[in-house]
Amino acid sequence: MKKSLLLLLIPFFAFSQTNPDREYWQTNKWTPKEGMNAEFEAGVAKKTDKFNSTAETSMATYQIITGQDQGKYMRVMGNRESSAFDEDNTAELAYWGKHVMPYVESNDGNIRWWRMKGFSQNWDNDLPPARFVKMTTYTVKRGKMSDFLRFWRNNTKLQKELGYSGITGLFMLVSGGESQQLLEVEPYNSHAEGIGKMTDPDVKYVEEYNKMHGWRTHRNDERAATAAIEELWGITVETAELNVEMSSKLK
Repeated sequence: MKKSLLLLLIPFFAFSQTNPDREYWQTNKWTPKEGMNAEFEAGVAKKTDKFNSTAETSMATYQIITGQDQGKYMRVMGNRESSAFDEDNTAELAYWGKHVMPYVESNDGNIRWWRMKGFSQNWDNDLPPARFVKMTTYTVKRGKMSDFLRFWRNNTKLQKELGYSGITGLFMLVSGGESQQLLEVEPYNSHAEGIGKMTDPDVKYVEEYNKMHGWRTHRNDERAATAAIEELWGITVETAELNVEMSSKLK
């Protein structure tokens, strides 16, 4: 999303296994010093206005509102080519160090992802950041990624066929965390409206799945995908809300 959900990187570390055809995203969670949220927010807002005012440099800031990281600020940099990580950002980092770091207690470190376009749906990088995002992290057992992704791919294909209106992005970790991690991102603007709906709300989804993919495939695919996820902390779910003032304001 050149206008969508994005995150800051301090610093830019080079990473192996880059692919010029992939779409890269980076996230980092920040904790301000106690009693200094206002100063932290003001510093980030000024830095963003100064250095992240174009689609190519844009950032978004979300605040985590559920889960063990509740209260942390998540900076997002999105829809970048691998060459973006070669750019000289000395002035930007120096400004961050002077005007933001004095108010920082800690940060969780940069995490880099690439968006798996074939496993995403209704995703549009030209849309502005959504007010909310639901983020589900899956840790998959070694050797079981194909089992997990088969169910995901088949669900995505059917949901597109059935006119599902929700937006979903699936991201695979490149660097900064567990090598077998996937991140599902679902942007939305209203809890009342929800994340998405089928064209026919009364559709018998399992029956349609089996019609499309074969007899009993839903049961078999679901079981294989569930078994592919690590039993301990294999799934974590968080919700975050956009902080407009701390995010890029693109015209």
